[in-house]
Amino acid sequence: MLESGGRSMDVRIEKADDVAVLIPVGNLVASEIDSFNAHIGKLLDTHSGDLLLDMSRISFMDSSGLDAVMSLNRFATAGGGVFVCAALPDNLLKVFRVTRADQKIRLAATGLEGLMMIKAQRGEQS
Repeated sequence: MLESGGRSMDVRIEKADDVAVLIPVGNLVASEIDSFNAHIGKLLDTHSGDLLLDMSRISFMDSSGLDAVMSLNRFATAGGGVFVCAALPDNLLKVFRVTRADQKIRLAATGLEGLMMIKAQRGEQS
């Protein structure tokens, strides 16, 4: 876990088939972006492809956090992968809707639904 400004940002990284599942914990805000990017950078060094960002453990996100999510989307899709954000708490879902990020990023109610969306996009049978 990396420390930043007295707070910590932890990002658990799991694999589900060929999908990297990212589970950040804490607040995705300007003071935590370096920590978040450090975790994500390690993954992106070894993984190119589909990404699922499980946001169920994010309490708050500011514009810097939204920019980091948008950057992940660009990275995954530029390489031909599929990117899905899943399990957004209501306050984060509102941020996505107000900023219209929900029109650029696939959203899923749960992590499982997100994995199914990725498989469907890939044309695989679930």
